[in-house]
Amino acid sequence: MENFDVAVIGGSVAGLSLAAEIAKIGYTVCVFEEHQEIGEPEKCDGLVSLNLLRRAGYQPSFNIIQDFVRKGVLHSPSGKELSFDTRNMELVVLDRSQYDKQVWKTAEYRGAEVRTNTRVRRIKQESKKVEVFSDSGSITASFAVDASGPSSASRRGLIPAAKYEIEGEWIEGSSFHVFFDQRLFPCFFGWIISSGKQKAKAGAAGRSINPFLSLERLLSNKKYNIVRKIGSPIYIGGPSYPFVSGRILKVGESAGQVKPTTAGGISLAVSSSVLAARYISEALESSKPEVLVKYQRDWRKLFGREMKLMLSARRFFESLQNKDIERIFSAISERELQKKVGAVDFDFHVSSLIKSIGIKNMVSIARISALSLLVSLFSPD
Repeated sequence: MENFDVAVIGGSVAGLSLAAEIAKIGYTVCVFEEHQEIGEPEKCDGLVSLNLLRRAGYQPSFNIIQDFVRKGVLHSPSGKELSFDTRNMELVVLDRSQYDKQVWKTAEYRGAEVRTNTRVRRIKQESKKVEVFSDSGSITASFAVDASGPSSASRRGLIPAAKYEIEGEWIEGSSFHVFFDQRLFPCFFGWIISSGKQKAKAGAAGRSINPFLSLERLLSNKKYNIVRKIGSPIYIGGPSYPFVSGRILKVGESAGQVKPTTAGGISLAVSSSVLAARYISEALESSKPEVLVKYQRDWRKLFGREMKLMLSARRFFESLQNKDIERIFSAISERELQKKVGAVDFDFHVSSLIKSIGIKNMVSIARISALSLLVSLFSPD
């Protein structure tokens, strides 16, 4: 039977970046991906800040960037608009499939073995090893990492979503648009993100809806050609603790390491996987699996407060009706919104927004919560 230091279940950015980190140190790692091709099907729109990816060491190559985002526009249910400049945030739209492939090539170059079209059926944990049973047989490893996606997190955090890749002459380049309407997108929103000249990624999500019907209504007054349709649930439930159980860890969507406000998770997944790899390596070197508990501890120090704030913003948003959203749009000017956006770190938007406003300047909890919500929800990914 084959033996590896680490087995990774799931060949998306979370699993692949972790494998790349483990292999770079010199340990053996095997990645199992159930789909035949890395990066397919592409379920993510790829709107992301380069900041965290750069800090984690996985900045995308230039040819993977489909567009540089310079403007965001928020739309109320009645059609009111609030626009703001995003150039200081380094927002880009990635070809997500190609980005996954870039991380995959990095992992393989460093020595990781990636097995596609191979589904893992079961993981058996023993005192000194784990055994991974897949379609192609079984292997043993010192540790296993679950990077298989949101199905491993709480199902209560999943909501249905639909996405079209479209072409149309009306599409505004270098921008993204977010549409709020609690009847059309209950508890979430619709979006249109430019992905090149006259190209965009349009999507819709919400609780207890057919997201394709909502997306069709969003685009009903526009002429467009559909290049591709994708349907897949998104996760907004917050961290799924514990991240560690004996010799098995969770990273990325499996651990609920996704923004509860937007379901965005690329930067967070990569940063979390780099952190997890550090403690897996320490556990391998010391032969002490108990070292792994430091992973969740340090993750909570880095991201826990922001996650709690985003969950609070989400709960507040889900309590709103369309008339409340209209009042928020009427109460906030574009100048005020731009001033606050300029002080916000895209990757830690809620806490940095609160810090930039200051407790003494809060007119009311509801108003600040609303402003936090509008800023924190402007990134569908």
